[in-house]
Amino acid sequence: MKKTALDAIAIRPATSDDAMAIAELKVITWRDSYAGLMPDSALASLDARAEAPHWRDWLEDTTSGLIALVLEEAGHLIGYGLAGPMRKGDREGSEIDADAEIYAIYIHPERQRAGFGKQLFAGLAERLIDAGYAMAGLWMVGGNDKAENFYQAIGGEEQGKRVEIVNGRIAFREKGWLWRDLRQLRTRLTLKSIA
Repeated sequence: MKKTALDAIAIRPATSDDAMAIAELKVITWRDSYAGLMPDSALASLDARAEAPHWRDWLEDTTSGLIALVLEEAGHLIGYGLAGPMRKGDREGSEIDADAEIYAIYIHPERQRAGFGKQLFAGLAERLIDAGYAMAGLWMVGGNDKAENFYQAIGGEEQGKRVEIVNGRIAFREKGWLWRDLRQLRTRLTLKSIA
């Protein structure tokens, strides 16, 4: 059997030891993904060292229901994904009707478009199913064409829009996505990654 780029990737649960690497990757991916979509000052102020303790605390919290996965290539973190129970009530009237939420899914800009995002999404779907969830939704920053194309390609349904207000001004716009059947999504992603 011929080896592919996906064969060199390991997917595993994230631990608190990954906090700094995740924080560093967040800075890289956010600056790449959200340039022109979020305030420049917000992106410039991202600081991995300042965020690492937050990540460590979240990854150690056994009560949150957080599912956290990382993708490694030759021991280097190249992606991470987070999921768990749908967060309700943060902005009434603009919620996605699902029991689970994908909080984040990011792949290093130099490793995108190689199937790693599908692999990570499939891993999250698998663990959400194992935890008893049936459906998943997510919010993405509006205007992120790469993410939008990815979510469409894996069968996401658009679920409306909302805005994030900071200091009385629109900081960025968001678009919601829904996958009504996590088992079907897992099958779709698994079959696509084999093909």
